[in-house]
Amino acid sequence: MKIGFNKTRLSAHLILGFVWIIIGILNLSSKDLENWIGYVFIILGVLYLVHFFYDRKNKYLIIENGMITKNILYGFKNKMDLDAIQEIQKVKGNYILKSKTQKLKINLDLIDNSSLNKLIEVLRNLNLPSEKSFLASWK
Repeated sequence: MKIGFNKTRLSAHLILGFVWIIIGILNLSSKDLENWIGYVFIILGVLYLVHFFYDRKNKYLIIENGMITKNILYGFKNKMDLDAIQEIQKVKGNYILKSKTQKLKINLDLIDNSSLNKLIEVLRNLNLPSEKSFLASWK
């Protein structure tokens, strides 16, 4: 199961990418002496577009084979075994999954609403005691 990013985040990266590229092209077309700044804007725009395509393809969280994986753009991935989760906390709009050796922070603002319901259902099915999970008594 894949838990996707919300559309606002994806749209923002796409729009910012195009805006930076347009600003860079406009800067390069001017007769200023500082044309190198236009290249910086274009590179920044391309990075935003790469971020958009990466996030759209790879999603925020992947839950499969008893593992939850948090994808981050620059090749970093945080993984946690679902069976190893001992506690789930909600702190300032984030879910924090804790095992004996790891913590995995999930930012709820980044998750699409339909995907959030799937994530909550998976976390509720972990059968943690009510004192270890606020989701145990949550309907």
